[in-house]
Amino acid sequence: MTEKMAVGGITKIDNLVLVRIMGAEKGYGLVGRALSGLGLKGININCVTSFFDRDGLNNIGFAIKEDDLDQTLGILQSLQDELQARAIEYQRHCSSISIYGPHFSERPAIAGTVFQATGESGVEIHMIATSFSTVSFLTNEKDADAAVAKLQESFLVP
Repeated sequence: MTEKMAVGGITKIDNLVLVRIMGAEKGYGLVGRALSGLGLKGININCVTSFFDRDGLNNIGFAIKEDDLDQTLGILQSLQDELQARAIEYQRHCSSISIYGPHFSERPAIAGTVFQATGESGVEIHMIATSFSTVSFLTNEKDADAAVAKLQESFLVP
């Protein structure tokens, strides 16, 4: 049996909505304008990721609290033409799960172990965000407890 890797802990946040802004033209400051527009209105962002697709269009995904959805959509729709975004989509009933610890950037098996465990549990992953000390992902709220339980089996958690 392989020894479990020690981590600092696992957190779970429920009642989130995954918001995606899709197909913004390059050079229009999508990430900065969207995130600062929301932040200036007091909307907290969780688990952000951004990428350019094969057509060179900018896309961003992030989670917000369910209670902030209407205000978020209003802010983003007011920016949609300016950003030349093709679509704003959202998905309710999400949870953010994070596994954290020191020096994750020096431990290459962390992310692989996280997503092998969630895959074995049949947990659908909507988005992944990482940092030097954290691996976070969004999943369906109904799958979040199973994901956390599987991660607790796979890692040494305090």
